[in-house]
Amino acid sequence: MLEAVGISKTFRSGWGTRPYKALEDVSLHVGGGEILGLMGPSGCGKSTLARILLRLLPCDQGEVLYGNENISKLKGRGLLPFRREVQLISQRPESFFNPSIKLGDSLVEPLRIFGIYEKASSQELLLHSLEQVKLNAQLLDRYPHQVSGGEIQRLSLCRALLLQPKVLVLDEPTSMLDISVQAQILNILKEIQKDRRLSYLFISHDRDVVRWMCDRVVLMRNGRMEI
Repeated sequence: MLEAVGISKTFRSGWGTRPYKALEDVSLHVGGGEILGLMGPSGCGKSTLARILLRLLPCDQGEVLYGNENISKLKGRGLLPFRREVQLISQRPESFFNPSIKLGDSLVEPLRIFGIYEKASSQELLLHSLEQVKLNAQLLDRYPHQVSGGEIQRLSLCRALLLQPKVLVLDEPTSMLDISVQAQILNILKEIQKDRRLSYLFISHDRDVVRWMCDRVVLMRNGRMEI
């Protein structure tokens, strides 16, 4: 489904600064309908790999494959189907919402961006997605600062689901939340994955969470995959 093949990435910040090799010959494969856990200590390269897989950051070497197609060199409109079908759920969901726009408008904004917004069908889809993430439609009239951390994360998930993705890249999606709220969101993620048969790349440093959530787990350390 989504695959990294021989990915390497080095960051260079300027003259006199030693280059930092974030990733070295990293490969992984997320299968259809699979929850793959990616674990490792902070700074090991997990988030850098996620950004490369999402085509938010270029790699120095290697390829990103999606559905057996090499998307590493795609640009502009050629990337649109991929952008719609592979969505990011971040540990900082509030950064994805405009603080001056009501949540209801922010949620359907991606549908307008991809040119698939139709008022009646989009509202029906929105209400269904809200139900899946266990939120009340009354939140749609609020602004981002008027909801809790757990609610904004569920709204982030709701917005991704509106595009009917096939893959979610979940980068520490519950690490900033209280334990009880973490459990709620993890259960919601499990239910949605089962219902929609999505593929997840679940990135975390929490061993217990990863073991509970994931079908398979791979480990990273110092920018390399551990065997």
